[in-house]
Amino acid sequence: MNTRFISSLKHLFADRAVLAFILAISVFGIVYIVYVISSLQIDTLPVTAHYSAFGETHYYRNKWYYLITFAVFGLVFVVAHIGILIKLVSQELRPLALAFGWLSLIVLSLLFILTHSVLGIAF
Repeated sequence: MNTRFISSLKHLFADRAVLAFILAISVFGIVYIVYVISSLQIDTLPVTAHYSAFGETHYYRNKWYYLITFAVFGLVFVVAHIGILIKLVSQELRPLALAFGWLSLIVLSLLFILTHSVLGIAF
């Protein structure tokens, strides 16, 4: 168990491009989580949390702490994508790991845009 972990870390530190992707995903993920938490406004009033074109009212309300799930999703996203990158590198799939790193950064940027829009509607 320890030898597999140590060998996967050796593969990781030998490849600077994958290590740069891991650092970029970590930094952008932390910035995203801080952005979400700092944008929350603690209030007793319910916030808009859900939109549906099929209901009687189009905007549905929920408590403010519902929006903490955005930060939790960001944390799970970062941990899962870094784990997948490490797994791909350890199985000698470097080109796929690089493509997955680019995809992760693109998804994180889209996540920023969507979260900004949702928080703008909510507050």
